[in-house]
Amino acid sequence: MKRMTYVDSEGNSTNIGLESKKPLLRVLLIINILIPIILIILIIYTVVINKQCKKIYDTIKKSALVYIKDQGEVPSIEGDSAEVNIGDLYSEQYLNSDITNNMLCSGTVKITKYKKEYIYTLDVRTCNKCSVNTKYKGWSNLQNNYPSNKAIVDVIPYYNYFDRELNTTKWSNYYDENELSDEVSEYGIKLPLDETKLPNIPKEAYLTNIESSVTYYYRYRDRSWKWYDIEGNYSGFSSERPDGFAEKDEGSERQTEWTEYSLDYPQEKSYREIAQTTGYKFFYINKKGKKIYYNNGKYTPRDEVNTEKYTNYDEETSQLYRYRDKQWRWYNGQKRRYSGYSSKPYQYTPLKDKETERLGNPTSWSDKRSADATTTEYRIEEKKLMTRFRKQYEILSLPVLKKPLEKDKFEKKENTNILEFSSREDKKLDVTYKFKYKKS
Repeated sequence: MKRMTYVDSEGNSTNIGLESKKPLLRVLLIINILIPIILIILIIYTVVINKQCKKIYDTIKKSALVYIKDQGEVPSIEGDSAEVNIGDLYSEQYLNSDITNNMLCSGTVKITKYKKEYIYTLDVRTCNKCSVNTKYKGWSNLQNNYPSNKAIVDVIPYYNYFDRELNTTKWSNYYDENELSDEVSEYGIKLPLDETKLPNIPKEAYLTNIESSVTYYYRYRDRSWKWYDIEGNYSGFSSERPDGFAEKDEGSERQTEWTEYSLDYPQEKSYREIAQTTGYKFFYINKKGKKIYYNNGKYTPRDEVNTEKYTNYDEETSQLYRYRDKQWRWYNGQKRRYSGYSSKPYQYTPLKDKETERLGNPTSWSDKRSADATTTEYRIEEKKLMTRFRKQYEILSLPVLKKPLEKDKFEKKENTNILEFSSREDKKLDVTYKFKYKKS
């Protein structure tokens, strides 16, 4: 086909087709510019509205939960629910119109206990753009998985049950506080660092709880002294002869307490005993994987640390030193007669030299007390809190019903309500769920 050529009145060729299309091209250009702008405005508007609605929905949810807690109507078992009238939240001042964009929204909130949380099913009305009945379409089909990305979700519980046998293990040995974790477990108590030492339950059983029981354990240390017969002209205790005194009373000998361990080697003396040991930086690793050091990470001897808790130490070590000194009383004139160490006086040495006090080694820990009114003068009692544990567990049958039932059908079949049935120790509810959501 030949292309048509047009000429003007003077015989020159011209492109009348292009000229005639210019208005249409202008319209198309304007449309191509306006449509993206309109789409962007609609998207921004939708995002803003959704954000406002989410804020209103979240506020209504929180207010509804506080309301039913105050009313004592919080669902206590899985699948149970409570319904709140949104109008009551305003009238009872749990909610005000300032928070809901100066609107008095109406409708209901259904709060369903789902595992360890709650699912809120909103039916918000008279709330302008946020009204559920106008913002959303109908319900989706039921599905097994919770649609976490949807704003309006409803949950339908289904019930089955097992025959149940409840048991408890024997009590464990007692643990002191150093053998327990620093963190509270899901059972509301601090468990031993080594949980493998707790009583075992049968392989077919399910652990339901771990209980604890506490008691005090006791041990004691006895103080003793040297006893003497006469006062005499005596000095205080000293490692070296004090001015004004001529003789050393070897019978009065005592030793000072050991000093704290130090990185520095002490000065040597004829009456000084020096001890050395290896120091470590002990730590344990908590459940968060963090190192927890003993004694703020200072070098510490092994025998000063609870190595059942602080089971690890850094590779780097250091020598530590401590010392203690011998001391005597010095005298002029008549010499005393000293006894050996004793908690009570002897017949011929009735006077107590209080400064010779020595504390004996502790006894073993026991749940029996050993201090009474007759021993208070010399016996020092210590006590510590000890904890023992036992496990509660259940053994379940196969599911009793052929298939799970909705609440009304279950209660009719078992001739009871869910709350009463859930309190039976010989039965255990098994709750499964299906979900649906409002389609945008």
